[in-house]
Amino acid sequence: MRVFETERQEWAGSHRERLFDPERYLDLPRQRTLRRYTALVLTVCGLSFGVWALGWKNEPVPYVPPAQETPAAAGTSPGATEDGAPGESSLPAGFAPYDDPEGFRTALPAGWDRANRSSQYGIDVVDFRDPSGPRRLQVFQLAEDSPYASVADAQQDSLKLDGYQEIHLQYASNPTGGEAAEHEYTTDELTGEPATGSGHHVIDHRFAAADGQNYALVAYGSAADGLEDERELLDTARAWFCPPGTECPAPTA
Repeated sequence: MRVFETERQEWAGSHRERLFDPERYLDLPRQRTLRRYTALVLTVCGLSFGVWALGWKNEPVPYVPPAQETPAAAGTSPGATEDGAPGESSLPAGFAPYDDPEGFRTALPAGWDRANRSSQYGIDVVDFRDPSGPRRLQVFQLAEDSPYASVADAQQDSLKLDGYQEIHLQYASNPTGGEAAEHEYTTDELTGEPATGSGHHVIDHRFAAADGQNYALVAYGSAADGLEDERELLDTARAWFCPPGTECPAPTA
């Protein structure tokens, strides 16, 4: 094919034809190589795009730690209901629920005497006493924010008693949640109490109640007849304790 060269106004010969249409005159092997190279480039580009698109669609979701299980309230006792009320338990023989004039509820042996005296903080100090023996239950409200700090301070006075022997001073379980602590000990003397000749056993339990205030239940008795009766007295009173102005479900069996 001859080409008309407008600039020179003449038909170009075979040499000029090659200048105007050089690819036409490439040898066939070079044309085939060019086509294969072009196809290869297009294939590689297509694969690269596909891998990128697939990776983009399946991009891993950022790691999110699994939700932490909500820890049980500190010291929640086994069998407690979800709202923190104590699990069902029948009263020991001879015990009965008791609503005190100071507004709190508890449970104690029937027929005990009651006495109260004013306190510098909160409700009156209330003492329930066994008329036939040395056992006694004392109830009062704490001024301190921490039951443990309060009972630890009280221990400092107990250390001065003749024959004082610590059984334990430690954090305790609290079925209504919150902090609780307990100081259990024996001693040969107690301020304001007559000597028994066999020593006293005391469990001083201080705790956060359902109203958010801190209270103490202290069980006293003779060390000569073992430690179980004061433990039963304390644990029963605590299970049934409900602070003033608060509605608490009664423990059930």
